Amino acid sequence: MNSLFRQQAITHKTHRFHGTVVLARTWSYPALTLFFCALVAAIIVFALNFGFTRKETVSGMLVPERGSVRLATPQAGVISRLYVREGQAVRAGDPLYLLSSERTSASGATQAAINQSLQARIAHLQQELEQQGQQRGNRGAELAQRLANLQASLRQLDSELALRREKVQIMREVSSNVADLARDGAVPRNAASDKAAELVEQQARIAALEVTRLALQRDIGALAASRADLPLQSGREASQLQRDIEALKQAASESEAQRELLVRADQPGRVAAIVLDQGQAVTADQRVASLLPQDSALEAELYVPTRAAGFIRPGTAVMLRYDAFPYQKFGQFTGQVREISQATAPLGELQRAGGHATAATGAPGMPTLGAAEPVYRVRVRLDAQQISAAGQRRALMPGMQLGATLVLEQRTLAEWALEPLLGMRGRL
Repeated sequence: MNSLFRQQAITHKTHRFHGTVVLARTWSYPALTLFFCALVAAIIVFALNFGFTRKETVSGMLVPERGSVRLATPQAGVISRLYVREGQAVRAGDPLYLLSSERTSASGATQAAINQSLQARIAHLQQELEQQGQQRGNRGAELAQRLANLQASLRQLDSELALRREKVQIMREVSSNVADLARDGAVPRNAASDKAAELVEQQARIAALEVTRLALQRDIGALAASRADLPLQSGREASQLQRDIEALKQAASESEAQRELLVRADQPGRVAAIVLDQGQAVTADQRVASLLPQDSALEAELYVPTRAAGFIRPGTAVMLRYDAFPYQKFGQFTGQVREISQATAPLGELQRAGGHATAATGAPGMPTLGAAEPVYRVRVRLDAQQISAAGQRRALMPGMQLGATLVLEQRTLAEWALEPLLGMRGRL
């Protein structure tokens, strides 16, 4: 049977200086294999469960949840008296401060003189109003008496006219009889002419009396109209006087308010941040203090620039650091986003609207924001209204400056590594 290989190859293979290589297996190979497999598994677990957090650091302050009332002066003047002190609880209607704007000239207190002049004019008009009422009564009585007299004259004239008409009737009959007798020649014709003349004379007198009666009726009508119009005319005059009095009273009230104005609380609360003292001069709309609503919890008001607002939503976790309690010693405090404004506004405008025009716009380690930079206002609900300091519970106070870290996004290393692929899938 012929061999598959040549004899020379078999002989060369038989006569060699080294034997067959045999790989020896030691305990380290399985151990290294298990180690690297475990390392790969650990890397995968770490990449799937651990990653990095995207954060944004912003600044803000503590404000009452229901806001605070900014107590500002309505006009320039002097705080002549303060009725409240820092931290005092007040009810609606309680006096807060007295603002005086009295000006003094060479002749004395100008505003007081103006008030005295206005009061004198009011007293004069009130006296005139009373006199006008009396004059109305007197005028009414006079018209009534004149009307009664004219009506009596009219009745007397009617009686006289009735008598004269009867007399004329009799004279007409007599004249007719005398005329008949004169035609018969019983009496002279002159007698008939005389009787006719007397009849005409009596008829003329009746006509004159009727003219007088018409004049009396016109006078009675005019007096009746005047008497009926008297209440309306007097009412118009009284109304005009009353309007003048009310206008003077309004002017006196405004003048008195300009002279001395008592400012009262329009709702219950607690007085905070009194920045002016008694006797200090103020300008219009200058802040005096703040009024915190009763039982209003504090919350953090954060000013977030537009670049950091994309991932903020209600419930976003927030880490808070109060400037009054350094976090290196007291640590950080937690909260959750409660509300996000739907539009931006300049930072300075938001601070003035909340009565915090002096608030800092930046803190150490934070970017400084300009007053004109548009920001979103983010409200953060605090997990605790007090902190533990030096073994005591200390309450947080409105207006405290703070820094905050917003946890915007958490991503694992795997998501970060696969982001290009995931982005391509979304685009495709």
